[in-house]
Amino acid sequence: MTELSLPRHWLFLRGLSRESGHWQPFVDDCAARLGWQCHTLDLPGFGSEHQRRSPLTIAEIRSDLQQRFALPDDEPFGIVALSLGGMVALDWLQAEPQRIRQLILINSSSGDCPVWQRLQPRALPQVFRGLVSRHISTQEQAILKMVSNHHGNNAALLGRYVELRNQYPIQRRNVLRQLWAASRFRAPHTLPADRLLFLASRADHMVSWQCSQQLADRYQAPVALHQSAGHDLPLDDPDWLIQRFEDIAGKE
Repeated sequence: MTELSLPRHWLFLRGLSRESGHWQPFVDDCAARLGWQCHTLDLPGFGSEHQRRSPLTIAEIRSDLQQRFALPDDEPFGIVALSLGGMVALDWLQAEPQRIRQLILINSSSGDCPVWQRLQPRALPQVFRGLVSRHISTQEQAILKMVSNHHGNNAALLGRYVELRNQYPIQRRNVLRQLWAASRFRAPHTLPADRLLFLASRADHMVSWQCSQQLADRYQAPVALHQSAGHDLPLDDPDWLIQRFEDIAGKE
């Protein structure tokens, strides 16, 4: 049981080369089912921020988000973060422990995990295909197959992701800069366990679930594992995730 009550406001952060549009309809479902006030921010260099240069450290990414998050300074909030977004969230909790009440980290990792767990070898062909292809549809198809076990061949979803890319073009240099920032990140040595929940997919083909387990062990924090979903757990099984969120609320 947490000593602090859960906040009303929640910030959702995506991962490598993704933007807030990739959360939907999950964020709207959280607002409807949980009564949360949900907010999204794009990491610098992506989505609405696509014309900017992505910083080379996770701390700089976090600082950029802090400056753009339009919530009063005395209003506590929680963060739901996926993959690289989880690194930003861990750094943010260390920087502002007085404001952040809860982190829910999905398939995240840290530089303390072995490199072959942070980016599994079986994901490399899709990563290579996504980086070298000049066609947006080919790039997005490679990404979708890498992050989803249930929607890899979903034509409608692929079409929506291509539309997002056309609206907010991705600069390859920004992807590489994000990868560099992630490779250098080391999770804080200590964080309050009662503000952390780790969720991971055993069948994640991109980042091993063992990275989440190692982080949970470090902080003596709870972890829950999904058996079949891919890296994009909010896409593959949103109901399971929302149930885990409801479990937290039920412990208050």
